[in-house]
Amino acid sequence: MTTAVASTRIDLRIDPYKKSVVSRAAELLGVNVTQFIMDRIYPEAEKIVLENRRIQLPKKDWERFCAQLDEPPKELPELRKLLREPSIFVKR
Repeated sequence: MTTAVASTRIDLRIDPYKKSVVSRAAELLGVNVTQFIMDRIYPEAEKIVLENRRIQLPKKDWERFCAQLDEPPKELPELRKLLREPSIFVKR
């Protein structure tokens, strides 16, 4: 994994007690506060993004979906006619 140079900031408001706890935890681990926060926030943020990019279906719905993919395509005469006409985006 490559390490990018940090070039942007995130500002946040935090009450003094929570800041002192975060600072102390970072100190105990021998890292700065930014590194401490990023080591914990980024993996969780990445997990949330990945979980919401995927479609998850119950097994029954997945099987129904796959069965529909295996069926022959429906004949759509209107679509076939449309595809035979010249495109409005192509100059004649």
